Amino acid sequence: MILNKIRIPQVLSRTFFGTKFFIVLATLSTISLSSCDKASILGLDVQPEDDLLNVAYSDTTSIRTRTVKEDSLRTDETLLFTGDAMFGKYVDPIFGQSIASVYTQVRLPSSNPDFGVNPIIDSVVLAMVYDPTYIYGDTTSTLATQTVNVYQLFEDISQTSNYYSNQTFIKSSFDLAGSQSFVPAVSDSVTVTGEKEKPQLRVRLSNIFGTTILNNENTGNLESTTAFNSFMKGLYITAENSSLTSGAGNIVRLKMIDAKTRLSVYYHNNAEDSLKYEFPLSNSARFSHFKHDYTSVNSLLDNQINNASPALQNATVFVQANAGLKTKIEFPHLLHWVDSGAVSINKAELVIRIDTSATFEYSKYQPAANLLLFQINDDSTSNILVPDYNEGSNYFGGSYSSTTKEYRFNISRYIQQILAGNRNNNGIYLITQNGAVTASRLVIGGGDASSAFQMKLNITYTKLH
Repeated sequence: MILNKIRIPQVLSRTFFGTKFFIVLATLSTISLSSCDKASILGLDVQPEDDLLNVAYSDTTSIRTRTVKEDSLRTDETLLFTGDAMFGKYVDPIFGQSIASVYTQVRLPSSNPDFGVNPIIDSVVLAMVYDPTYIYGDTTSTLATQTVNVYQLFEDISQTSNYYSNQTFIKSSFDLAGSQSFVPAVSDSVTVTGEKEKPQLRVRLSNIFGTTILNNENTGNLESTTAFNSFMKGLYITAENSSLTSGAGNIVRLKMIDAKTRLSVYYHNNAEDSLKYEFPLSNSARFSHFKHDYTSVNSLLDNQINNASPALQNATVFVQANAGLKTKIEFPHLLHWVDSGAVSINKAELVIRIDTSATFEYSKYQPAANLLLFQINDDSTSNILVPDYNEGSNYFGGSYSSTTKEYRFNISRYIQQILAGNRNNNGIYLITQNGAVTASRLVIGGGDASSAFQMKLNITYTKLH
């Protein structure tokens, strides 16, 4: 049986092989499933029939856990085909401060626009549609209010480049928005100039900015998309200057490819009043920028990520999206399973339980819908999913159960390959799936037996004679 080594990008990490990866993944997964039946995967096909009656069970395998910081995620539009971007700021009483900002181009919809004779600016409005069903954090008006800042960029953004969540660009110090307030609404529509539209962040920008655009009509800066983006390189949209107390703020999911996400310039000229010219943001280079401040966090988390010599074992560990935190999981004594002979792993199920203690505010900050497990390579990188992922979600698991408050993963192949000597026992990382377009965070039980929510590896196995 061929053991797959399928590599997957992280909306997740810097290792990315382009869109061809998804074609390769589908092809190799098909080969895997056609060459290995389920009995082979579980190790049952190599056992005599008598051995099938000698199946045993254990949930005492040692697990060692520790929280570590994530590096960065790729967040540009060429990877995030849904067109989503994250925006906002919130102060988590456990995880500290998190900020999601957006760098984006503004596209010229047509060459050489005609603004008429003597165009005069009336107003400039930046509108960005957001998903009212996904507001992570507080939604009450007193704690949800944020300050929005918009700055003009001094560096080019290109659709042919890859961008990561920790990258920054040189920008103007002049705030085009003038620190306006924003409170995301949970309703399914908002009223814009007397008409109902999708919920959107609407920011009035400086008239000076609009006048600059109108005054460049005949300079050549508006004769093509290339010329315009050389003249007006883009915008940085952020809530980083919001002054928030602990527990306040939120992060929303912007719909960047929505037709209503645009920059609108309202003006009049010598012949007409109430004119409008719209610059779409949909077909633009863009990426989300994430920043986390862990200087003031829960003491258990602080000891793991800010301590020069963190403990190797912990009863409570943490996972956070937006290139925040991941949990390192190790099985230090796993190879003792074969001390007295070969073992066939029928099933190895990793059970991860949410710590629902009131201390960690579980009810306010909902867990991620899905998690992933990446195996740690010999060089300490982690760009390969555990092999069981290739069997599909019904087999692999990883979805959150609101009933049991836990995640379950089938990692039978991964464990079997280690015991067979085909894979080194370097451990795995637990991360949030779709971490570039979700803002979730988790507090979970670690491997220490003192935890009431202890992480478990449940193994069903057969000793081979």
